[in-house]
Amino acid sequence: MSEKKSSYEKKLEYNNAYNREKYRSFSIRFNIENEDEIIAWLEKQPGIKRYLTDLIMSDMKKTKEEKPSKKKEEKKEKDKKKKKKSK
Repeated sequence: MSEKKSSYEKKLEYNNAYNREKYRSFSIRFNIENEDEIIAWLEKQPGIKRYLTDLIMSDMKKTKEEKPSKKKEEKKEKDKKKKKKSK
């Protein structure tokens, strides 16, 4: 016989299913002997998630600005070929 689930268990199952569907989780470990400066720096931040998110977004923006997109590069190549043909 199966036991009837409590409302807590039902809510927990629902929350776990929702989180699996809507979120991704990443875990990182730092060695307390070799990476103590990083640990201390992160512990000073008011929010580690916000701090890391801002760093990543900044890096994404910088990388995007440094490297033209593939489409832009392809367009430049096509434009160069057109100019050569027209000469």
